[in-house]
Amino acid sequence: MKNIVQMFVASMFMFAILSCDDDEFLEQQSPDQLTSSSFWRNVEDAESGLVAAYSELESRSNFWDGWQEGRPVVEYFRSDYALPGPDASNYAHWMSIFNFNYTNGHTFLNVLWTTNYKGLNFANQVISKVGQMTPEQISEADKNRIIAEAKFLRGYYHFKLLSLYEQIIVRMEELSPDNLDSPLSTRPEAWQVILQDFQEAASNLPETRTDADTGRATKGTALAYLGKAYLYKAGDASSAEGTDMDNAVAALEQVVESGVYDLFPDFVGNFNGENENNQEAVFELQFKSGDATSWNANRLHAFIGDWCIGGWGGIEASYDLVDLMKSEGMIASNGLYDNRLYGTLYFKDDYYNDTETNAMQGFTWDVLVSDTYGSPDAKDGSAYFRKWLPNYVWDNGYIGINLTLMRYADVLLMYAEALNETGSTALAIPIINEIREVHGLMPPTTASTQEEVREQIIHERIMELTLESTRFFDLRRWGMLDQAMQAAGRSGFSAAEHSYFPVPLSEIQANPMVGE
Repeated sequence: MKNIVQMFVASMFMFAILSCDDDEFLEQQSPDQLTSSSFWRNVEDAESGLVAAYSELESRSNFWDGWQEGRPVVEYFRSDYALPGPDASNYAHWMSIFNFNYTNGHTFLNVLWTTNYKGLNFANQVISKVGQMTPEQISEADKNRIIAEAKFLRGYYHFKLLSLYEQIIVRMEELSPDNLDSPLSTRPEAWQVILQDFQEAASNLPETRTDADTGRATKGTALAYLGKAYLYKAGDASSAEGTDMDNAVAALEQVVESGVYDLFPDFVGNFNGENENNQEAVFELQFKSGDATSWNANRLHAFIGDWCIGGWGGIEASYDLVDLMKSEGMIASNGLYDNRLYGTLYFKDDYYNDTETNAMQGFTWDVLVSDTYGSPDAKDGSAYFRKWLPNYVWDNGYIGINLTLMRYADVLLMYAEALNETGSTALAIPIINEIREVHGLMPPTTASTQEEVREQIIHERIMELTLESTRFFDLRRWGMLDQAMQAAGRSGFSAAEHSYFPVPLSEIQANPMVGE
């Protein structure tokens, strides 16, 4: 949503307006100043309020400890196929996440908690204040659409919190002195409000957006997250119900049958900033390089990239991931391994020593490694992530590469999984084969039974979605965390203790209704 991105600076002003207590604000400001009560005058004000609700997505308002480091460390480092890069050893709070010896006082746990609740509060204000606007102030169509977007965002923030933390506080109203101190909700209670918000949003959101509103939630966005929420709930022993998988099928089927989305044929092109908001993007977090109107860039590429290509060396890939992604052999239609391997990782390989076509940044692997580490053989057993890297990392500071939060490929794989788990295995297989052919240039799977297709889906989610913040959550809902972490040598992990984060210490200290 380029318009919304351009309004990002304005949203910073909105934070002050929207988050103040009315009485305190009136005591400190002159009567002709806007307050949270007087602000909501017309559709333009409603849209500006919505900007503030969007602006907290993925904790990006807290740039370093939220978006730039907090989210990647929390969501990437806990994968069984991730390793800390050479820069990570400089940060004890990064390593404590990797080693699973963090405490409830960890700064990232606090930042991710508070920024998501900030987004929740903004969404709740939009729902409440826009709901009170009169027909003279806003049309019924605009009111319904804006409230639907805010409900999607409220569902998203609750879903994000419930995915990270074992218990959360469900907040369905604007913050006030009366509800500031609130107790923790049960997980079934939280799931109920998440599902309801996604359902209600889907009923009132448009199927498509104009170019000016690119990136804003649509009907397909809400349905995709509704299906994802049902899948996650099905894997949550505290809340699972027998109808969850059927409900996931029903939601995801609508996305597939809408005809709005399709796979983008160039797999690596989904991640290098060259094909943003393409037909595969169901929900894409918008960034842009700074200009005269706004600054909304990021340096995720520097965090991910190794020193040899000009990155900071924040993260590496386990070489076990290379072996797994090569496991089917060189059977792609172009004579290579599954082509998603090359769109996900770079490592010592004939592919990356081909100067003419596949060299990273114009140089072969051997040249890059030799220049940085002194020998072309110095990193033979190392692998690095390629996703989210622009074509050139060198001399690329703060840039505007978008981050796709929900891709159609993920929708298809979730749909195939839900079909398989509800007994429609024959319907799941062609979906898997479509993704394999388009993105991997791979032949059809030989899997045919429900168990074989289940194993194939696990494999395809690794091939397709590595470094897209899905792996840890997939392993958890499949009950495979202990097994996977043990195989990865992550001896500090225990599913009983580390499947979820604890409530942050800051909330316990500030909220007397939350016990330790």
